[in-house]
Amino acid sequence: MPSRSRLLLATLTLPLVLLAACSSSDDSGSSAPSGSASGSPAASGAASGVSGVTVKGGFGTKPDVSIADQSAPGQLAEQVLSTGSGATVGKGDTLVANYSGQTWAGKDGKPNVFDSSFERGKPAAFVIGTGAVIPGWDKTLVGKRLGSRVLLSIPPADGYGSSGQPDAGISGTDTLVFVVDLVAAFAPDASAPGVAVSTLPAGLPKLTNVAGKPPTVLSTAGVKAPKKPAATLLVNGTGAPIEGTKTLVLQVVQTDLATGTKTESTWGKAPQTAPATNVLSVASALNGHKVGSRVLILTPPIAATPASGSQQAQPATPAGVLIVDVVGQF
Repeated sequence: MPSRSRLLLATLTLPLVLLAACSSSDDSGSSAPSGSASGSPAASGAASGVSGVTVKGGFGTKPDVSIADQSAPGQLAEQVLSTGSGATVGKGDTLVANYSGQTWAGKDGKPNVFDSSFERGKPAAFVIGTGAVIPGWDKTLVGKRLGSRVLLSIPPADGYGSSGQPDAGISGTDTLVFVVDLVAAFAPDASAPGVAVSTLPAGLPKLTNVAGKPPTVLSTAGVKAPKKPAATLLVNGTGAPIEGTKTLVLQVVQTDLATGTKTESTWGKAPQTAPATNVLSVASALNGHKVGSRVLILTPPIAATPASGSQQAQPATPAGVLIVDVVGQF
């Protein structure tokens, strides 16, 4: 994956209470996600892209990339192999994409494919245009239409720099070749439509609860900390049914239960992503509901844990309130 520091996309940090359950190894207020769109295939089925590179296969399929035995371009180069009909990718969007990346020069006489979401069977999500990924992606993918397939040739200066990525077989002089399918994009303030639940049970914090707009916890007075996470549906979504096999795109507001102070919010910054099966295991109230749903989760305090051979020490976490909106899935 084309992050500056490593190939695999760093997990967007969820509030600590959800991190253990939701983290994976894989950062216009009521607007819906930009959605996905299919691109029109290259007319011949084989698009001659950046000089010396030929790509076979259409949007959504694993690309077959052939690179000629010639010197790599010295500058960043791009070509849209097929143009999508979706919305334009904006700076700061959380972009969902399928991609395959390899070095221009092969290794041991074979193509050096160092990363491929096509091989893993699902796209990846990352914030685009803000330095969260390598410069070559930030400079080329903002402004493209969803549903497009894009070919990139990225020199070291716009890739991993002079240090390369030795663990992936990328040297500091390697030019990178990527084929990227732009699947979907979510703006920093992305939301999805739904209908607020009219009557809520007693014992919840006082809050604003307008579907499609950021929620606010007004008071937590009198609310007791649970012994285990307790979820309550606040908004019934009206989008597609939430699927446990997919990855969810989430807006999250975190509040300290004891003080009622907001400690974190993704609204206006960048939605987070997490495997649906893990989210549903914590937010059971989302089971059987649709995209656009909102759930409130009361979380118990978590004791500090000492360092072990496999993880760093974790400080204690106070009881909290999480309000989670499902704004999309892929």
